[in-house]
Amino acid sequence: MPLTDPERLRSGIEAEFALVHAEDGFRDFATLGHAAAQRIVDRLPDHRDPDLTRGDLAVKVTRWYVEGDERFGPDGTFLHCVPKGLETRTPVRDSIGATVAQLAEQTAQLAAAAAVDGFRLASIGRNPWRDYVPRPAYNDWERAMHRRKPEYTAPEAYMVGYGPDLNLSHPDWTPQRALDVGRKLTALSPVLVPFSFSSPFAGGEVVALSTRTLLRAPVRPSVRVFLAAPPRSPLATAARIPAEAGRVEFKAFDAPPDPGLYAPLLALLAGLAVEDTLPDRADRPDPAAHARAATLGFDDPATRQGARAVLEAADRVLTGTLGRELLAPLHDLLDRRRTPAHDLVDSFRRTGAIPLPDPYPGA
Repeated sequence: MPLTDPERLRSGIEAEFALVHAEDGFRDFATLGHAAAQRIVDRLPDHRDPDLTRGDLAVKVTRWYVEGDERFGPDGTFLHCVPKGLETRTPVRDSIGATVAQLAEQTAQLAAAAAVDGFRLASIGRNPWRDYVPRPAYNDWERAMHRRKPEYTAPEAYMVGYGPDLNLSHPDWTPQRALDVGRKLTALSPVLVPFSFSSPFAGGEVVALSTRTLLRAPVRPSVRVFLAAPPRSPLATAARIPAEAGRVEFKAFDAPPDPGLYAPLLALLAGLAVEDTLPDRADRPDPAAHARAATLGFDDPATRQGARAVLEAADRVLTGTLGRELLAPLHDLLDRRRTPAHDLVDSFRRTGAIPLPDPYPGA
């Protein structure tokens, strides 16, 4: 029997989007400008949600914010944020359905605010054209801060990547249990991420199924676990507000081109969080296993076998309102040995244009 009741899991989503302008095309850190991005966010309300952190730099305040590279002076004074795109984060909800519905509502609001200035949202896992080089180069204070704080680690990876943070928590989890869930999801990350792959492009060409995974797995965590008194662990970090304590955050998925994948991906994580048969645990992602998955997808035998094992494990514990039927789209992808990136590559080869999927067209 599972150690915890899956029906009592709580969840939230933080989703990143690139911006595409009706006249100027794809906009990023080289072409966007912070003022243009912030103007979109400023059109949206502040709900003052008690379970969402409010940063001290006036960057992450509401359910929407500009995502980018925060730059500081030699004395640690905040200077500005170099934008890569926009992010929305949902308040914590009591069911996967409520979380996904909340995300759809907030994304529609964000899309409407962006449309005022001729922008639309794009859901793709990596900047298809450019790499990120900070200008000017990081000073000594910034480099030291990047070493201390995991959220600032490897900006060359997070500034070109777009992906959701899927958050889970459970009222019965002790800190040790939450950390164990984080270690399990870290170990399983290489066979989980192909279900979301959406970053086959780099430098304007097809490179792999997930160029984002190739870049981030060696330098960024797959999971963070927020605890009130975190132990010495690569996964554990201090909760910034009481409501965040006990939250397990899976960070390694690419941004799904189809928002219909959010519910299946959350259900898969939920099932794995409460099942008690899989022995896999790790404190850091396995770059080699991620690289195989990012290059071969489910054509890699080890990735395919591992993905089948996690789906079957989640199937065994998902019941009631969660429902194992939520996993059906993932079973279909695995059975066909397809990832979302395959459709993007097919479109590129058919048209010669890199597709930039609108997650909620017409929203």
